[in-house]
Amino acid sequence: MIELDELLSMHEPPADLALSPADLKRLYWKYRGLLKDQQRDQAYWAATNDNLTQAFLKLDEKEKHLARAYEIIRDDLRVASRIQQSLLPSNYSPPELDVAVYNRQLTDVGGDYYDFFRTRSGRAAIGLFDISGHGVSAALVMAFLKAQFTLALDHLEAPGAIVDAVNQRSYGFLREVKKYATVNFVVLDHDALTYAAGGGFGLVMHRGGVSTFEKRSPFLGLRQRTYPQYTLPFNEGDLLVMYTDGIPESQDAEGRDYTVRRLNDLIVEHGDEPPARILERCIDDYESFRHEVSDDVTLVIARRKA
Repeated sequence: MIELDELLSMHEPPADLALSPADLKRLYWKYRGLLKDQQRDQAYWAATNDNLTQAFLKLDEKEKHLARAYEIIRDDLRVASRIQQSLLPSNYSPPELDVAVYNRQLTDVGGDYYDFFRTRSGRAAIGLFDISGHGVSAALVMAFLKAQFTLALDHLEAPGAIVDAVNQRSYGFLREVKKYATVNFVVLDHDALTYAAGGGFGLVMHRGGVSTFEKRSPFLGLRQRTYPQYTLPFNEGDLLVMYTDGIPESQDAEGRDYTVRRLNDLIVEHGDEPPARILERCIDDYESFRHEVSDDVTLVIARRKA
């Protein structure tokens, strides 16, 4: 007579199977135990499936909420982008200058800002600013600074005084929102330009050679110090270039920086060409060099007309 344990180890029972009453009893209770385990497992997986179904339903609902929220954000960003574009000069530039501008924000809205102004006496002025960070917060600070410069120009004439007044008025707010901004502010005279700079990049090609901006003054919002101003020759045919750090700090696939020197050398090499052509060469060189877009980019090139 075959033993129960021996039988259970077989792939199939023998044709002449015979079990003792004790083994039959043990087999019965083993079967009942297996049946109970099966029922328990079925109940567990049924409950698990119900829980998963509920979880998926909740997840689907959350995804719908997120999709609606994302669309609201996208709509807000589209409006913010249109508002920011309206704050930038569109087709206007000072008649004294032949101007070419490249401006691209990293996201829908950004922190690079340029503008053309007039002082109280009617002199043309150009401002270029780079607010720290990206996105909506930088764009809002940009709008704030535009208003501050517009107010300062109502009663001030010298670029150093204008930048200093904006810094004094903006310092507390910028510190509170943990933002700062580089600045180039240039005012034109009939045969010269006067500028104040805090961290911004600037270059002038004139008959006496090539001059780069002194940029040792603090960024707007970092320190409450006066801004010195500097004067350079700027006559008919001379070239003024200002830009933010988006191009020189861009990197190639191997992590090498584009550099200020490369950009300045390219500008000087083609400085006799029209501003639009110089701008095109610079952007083409930058685009062929950089691995990915990592910052807002603004480049302003202006030649003095007769």
